Amino acid sequence: MIIRPATLEDAERINALCHTLGYPSDLENTELRLEKIMKQPRDALFVAELCDLVVGYIAVHTVDVVHDDMPWGRISSMVIDENFRDMSIGKQLLEHAEAYLKKQNCHRIEVTSHISREEAHGFYLHLGYRITPLRFIKLLAQRVLVAAS
Repeated sequence: MIIRPATLEDAERINALCHTLGYPSDLENTELRLEKIMKQPRDALFVAELCDLVVGYIAVHTVDVVHDDMPWGRISSMVIDENFRDMSIGKQLLEHAEAYLKKQNCHRIEVTSHISREEAHGFYLHLGYRITPLRFIKLLAQRVLVAAS
């Protein structure tokens, strides 16, 4: 297995992986988001590839916060193909992301996992993450898929 930065050629497979967790999207919008992420020097999306098939990905972001001298790392999404789970692919992607964020001088990493994904919670706890207090969310707008013209 290799872990490498995502390319636009990975968009179709990344889109399919997003759908496995119920994230609504279409290929065109996935391509647009990949282009945006690839242009941001403090964002990265890595894929795990096994036998020329993308079997997982992780999206990471470096964030400056006003109340801390050092940036924070943020994992916004990680998905492993359900046919390839229990092969340490998620662990390897997470370790790769952690190494990347350390190089960005981040001293902490945050990840959000849906309350219903108990298996994912156990995964993160096993790898040294801890559960912290509540997170509050307010939707500011309805989700709209924006296609390129």
